Amino acid sequence: MKKLISSLLLAFVCATAMAEPDTKEYKTYVKNDHYVFYCSHNGVHVIVDPTVGGIFEPHITIINESGHDFVFEPKKIKVQAFAIPGNTYKDTRYRVERFLERGDTLGFEKDELTMYTPEKYSSKRNTSMWWGSFLGEVLIAGVESLTTRDQYDRYWNDVDRRKRIDEDETERKQELKRISEGYWRANTIFDRSEHEGFIGIKKVKTKHIILDIPVDGENYHFVIDNNKRY
Repeated sequence: MKKLISSLLLAFVCATAMAEPDTKEYKTYVKNDHYVFYCSHNGVHVIVDPTVGGIFEPHITIINESGHDFVFEPKKIKVQAFAIPGNTYKDTRYRVERFLERGDTLGFEKDELTMYTPEKYSSKRNTSMWWGSFLGEVLIAGVESLTTRDQYDRYWNDVDRRKRIDEDETERKQELKRISEGYWRANTIFDRSEHEGFIGIKKVKTKHIILDIPVDGENYHFVIDNNKRY
């Protein structure tokens, strides 16, 4: 009987905790005419800044003034987008702006979006930049075939081509370095310290994303608006 009562009490406590509303206060501040989103709770400050990389590469800063250390695991971040029920067309499924501007979020579905690992994001950016350079050279070569008149022109076309290829390769290496150094990975965030980085999210045609960021046993729930300007 005692075990039954204990089990019921435990179930009640768990259910109450799950139903407990999020009472944390979410605020914004202005940076370069755009809004940055943040929340402070029990000495932990979480800041989401979409002003640099946009909503699909948000920069996240965590400041720890809680009095203890904790480990932050970015792979546990959950990313979603509001979606129109019954709409299966990727070009219009996430066009919910006019509803969200009125504060209406009821009745929407929520699609989970892909958040890349650092390795996958690095590979994706490398491939994308390589194809961009390749297709650009194909286009230029087509123009040159119509405008090249003599050997002199061909010589300088080759010189310019080598220069462009070298510049593209340098830019690609810089981008891979940026991802290697700045992408969020699991870290211990010591008391009285802060850590920042960014994450990469697979793009869909939306102007709002939902970020659930678990930090030190608490969930920080942000609705990030790419249109929100000062």
